[in-house]
Amino acid sequence: MAEDVPGHVERNAAQEHQAGGRVPERGQPTVRQAGRHRRDPFLPITASAVGHPSEGCRLMIGGGGPIAEAGEPSVLSRGKALAMTDRFARPPRAGVVVAAVVVAAFLLATSRLPPTSSAITSDVVQLLVAGAAAATTATRARRCPPGRVRTAWLLLALSCASWCAGQGYWSWLSARGEAPFPSLADAGFLGFAVLAVAGLVVHPAGGGRTGSWQRVLDSVMTCGAVSLLSWETVLGAVVAVDNGYDDIARTLLLAYPVADVVMVVLAVLLLAHTRGDRTALNLVGLGVLAQAIADSTFAYLTATSNYDGGSVDVGWVVAFLLIALAGTCPVDSPRPADRRPGAGPPSVPVSVVPYIPVVAAFGVALGATFSGHPLTSGELLVVTVVVGTLLARQYATVRENTRLAADLAAREVELEHLAFHDPLTGLANRALFRDRLEHALELHTRDPRGVALVFLDLDDFKAVNDTFGHGVGDELLTRVSERITGALRGGDTIARLGGDEFAVLLEDGGDGLTSATRIADALRAPFVLAGRTLQVGASIGVCALEPTDPSVGADALLARSDAAMYQAKHNGKARVVSYDVEAPASPAAPVG
Repeated sequence: MAEDVPGHVERNAAQEHQAGGRVPERGQPTVRQAGRHRRDPFLPITASAVGHPSEGCRLMIGGGGPIAEAGEPSVLSRGKALAMTDRFARPPRAGVVVAAVVVAAFLLATSRLPPTSSAITSDVVQLLVAGAAAATTATRARRCPPGRVRTAWLLLALSCASWCAGQGYWSWLSARGEAPFPSLADAGFLGFAVLAVAGLVVHPAGGGRTGSWQRVLDSVMTCGAVSLLSWETVLGAVVAVDNGYDDIARTLLLAYPVADVVMVVLAVLLLAHTRGDRTALNLVGLGVLAQAIADSTFAYLTATSNYDGGSVDVGWVVAFLLIALAGTCPVDSPRPADRRPGAGPPSVPVSVVPYIPVVAAFGVALGATFSGHPLTSGELLVVTVVVGTLLARQYATVRENTRLAADLAAREVELEHLAFHDPLTGLANRALFRDRLEHALELHTRDPRGVALVFLDLDDFKAVNDTFGHGVGDELLTRVSERITGALRGGDTIARLGGDEFAVLLEDGGDGLTSATRIADALRAPFVLAGRTLQVGASIGVCALEPTDPSVGADALLARSDAAMYQAKHNGKARVVSYDVEAPASPAAPVG
């Protein structure tokens, strides 16, 4: 609210013109008071709300970026932090290079050496890479904060150690020229599967993008697809081959691919339902896949009595090298944005992870069918279950997307309302008011039509805030807006411009003086707030354009009504003053 300064004479636009001055332009002060400049109420400010109201909104000023909320890092610091996180989330380059060199050297050595030396080399390399994987994953577990993540990595470290122990025993047997099956080494190898499964189950899939229904569908679909894929490629052949093994040996041969199916299914589900930095989990998932391929190859070759070690063991080497690289990935604390439920959509590659085994299984099944091996009734049942869960998952996804689209549309409507309405009173804000004013002036120029602008400022509102507090002041502004709304037509645009300043745009023949008088009459009755009775008046300026009047711009019309309001305030407050282009403004009778 503006205050009067004793001895200071305020002039309207006509008087200013007669004195050789000019109407203040947009962005310039309208009146100078005792060395203070009153800001033009229509100084251009571009504002838009960013974010949902429940999450807090940030203000966009001018054309710049969002102002950081309290306690939030700046845009520059956030960008730098994200860049550092992205850069250091991956394993060290030296580790990747070493892993690639080990694989290349392994393939070269096992392909060039004699069979016996090749088998020994394979055993030693497997022992070393499994030990390296156990060491790096144990180190990562120690770096993780206490909780399920640390437990999961510890279980993975123990699984690698179990394999390392089994491989050590097998290497000792191989060095002695023995290769029994089964042996105690199989306990270590299968211990890897048991502990790895436990680790994958314990690891949290926090921040997953889907509900429990989609997790169930993904579980059934992935399990069916991976099982079908394993059966068509390895498991069925192992069961069908009569190799003379006893029941224990045959059970162990089947245990390897079955355990791999479980590990692959859990890895797929974990990757599909975990957000944030998945670099380490991606490497673990690839390691589990390589392990499954190596185990299946071993089971098939052993069942057909064709396994002799050497280069065929490269799958195990690759598997443990990938797991070892996963253990070298840095452990970063999750950012606040990652901890919020539903924050950030998953990447496209992660979204398609559950479909990869389905496509692979269907491809293998079709290949078998076209090659003259039709599917059995049991295989057809599995295919039916996979197709059914796939269709159910897609239907549920479509429904979820429809719901999200409806929520997004409702949020956009809410944000649009926030962007163009005053949050305290619910009236139009300065952006919406100016847009409608410019449109009304365009119609006045084209049709022509009458336009009237009423500008009002509460008298002595600052005293109310200083005496009774801002809470009472806000309540008074809300009650004033209600009375103004009740005094005018439903189609009139009423806006709170800021502070205790209000404006009304009258179109379609609305009379400015009549409307201003109704507003003054509505404000005459005292307000009862917080048990106190307050008498509040308003200084009101009116500027009207008749249909035959020459066109003016929005800034000029605003300046005229603003000058008329100040003339009313100078003449004693609580009155209406109409701007007259031809003569100095003449005050109307006091209104209270």
